[in-house]
Amino acid sequence: MKKRLAVIALIVTALFASTNTALADAQSDYQLAFAQYETALANWNVAMKAEQENFKTVMQNWNTAVKAAEQARKDIATKFKSDADAIRERTIAAVAAAATAKDKKAANAAGKIEMDLAIAARNAALDSVVKPGIKPIKPKPVPMPTPPAKPAKPTKPAKPSKKPVVTKSP
Repeated sequence: MKKRLAVIALIVTALFASTNTALADAQSDYQLAFAQYETALANWNVAMKAEQENFKTVMQNWNTAVKAAEQARKDIATKFKSDADAIRERTIAAVAAAATAKDKKAANAAGKIEMDLAIAARNAALDSVVKPGIKPIKPKPVPMPTPPAKPAKPTKPAKPSKKPVVTKSP
């Protein structure tokens, strides 16, 4: 009888000991996976912030380049307009001062040549303006690391009810 009780006690303790160590192993595996997840999450946050800062810097540089190119175009257009107005005024004055039709025609031709040179200079200046390039594209975010799955809790055995089982008799 004592042997039987000792064997039963050993079997019961072995059953509980193996589930406890398995539970402890699962828990420690989860803790290790969770620590790795926290590290991956911290690295992901740093990478995302760096990517956002980099994009912000690239956008600021691009916006600055666009504004500089627009300002250069405006300056060229303003200079051309003032030059063209001056050429027109000189041509009108030269035509008015010309005594013969041949002198008027020569003044108009000289004004046209001067205007063509001003247009060529404007076009060359516009071609020399640095183009800002295409607008930077916002980077797509890298997916966030997934958290580890929690270990399953051991199921508790069902307790026997204290109520007597009622059976129906036929």
